[in-house]
Amino acid sequence: MTGTIRPFFSIWTEPRETIRAIVDTDPTHGVIGLAMVSGALQRLELAWFRALSHPGSVGGFFPITVAIGVGFGAFFGVVGVYAGAWLIRVFCRILGGIASLADMRAALAWSTVPGIAAASASILLVLLGVLSPPEFKHSKIPVMTGSTIELGLLNFTLTLWGFIVQMKCIGEVNRFSAWRAFGAVVLMVAALAALVVLIVFLARGLPH
Repeated sequence: MTGTIRPFFSIWTEPRETIRAIVDTDPTHGVIGLAMVSGALQRLELAWFRALSHPGSVGGFFPITVAIGVGFGAFFGVVGVYAGAWLIRVFCRILGGIASLADMRAALAWSTVPGIAAASASILLVLLGVLSPPEFKHSKIPVMTGSTIELGLLNFTLTLWGFIVQMKCIGEVNRFSAWRAFGAVVLMVAALAALVVLIVFLARGLPH
């Protein structure tokens, strides 16, 4: 199964069965590639849409800056999967999870497929002229137009489904439910938020 393109389709509707087949045969399958593509596409989508929104701001070095940004996006995509797998695994273990780091990396990487599809679809729809690119004025927040809303709904729907897929994948590799996986993520976010608050509190209490 892992030697074909089937996982890219089955992960949408059978995330548990798909990730189980992957980790039972080769948990490293596709992890690096998916992480790189996911991170790179996010940078490419944002850079391209901003360029279309402000064509006059595109200079001669634009292709180089985009290429560098895409390269950094691919790099941080891999870093995000590795760091995220380690961090989420800690809180999954607290709730009784049994996944290895390799299994967690596979769960996170393969659950990016819907997000990759969202970015690819957005770029393709704009490229074909079906939708107009989002307009950016003086901030990083796009102006709310009809096309922007449609692109937003497309990305929101696929991203939401990607999150559901991710919870199911994390749950499967840990041998518990998607709801417990969600609980581990909530616990992680709460712990990180508490850590940030503590650091800010201690920093303010230090003498200047």
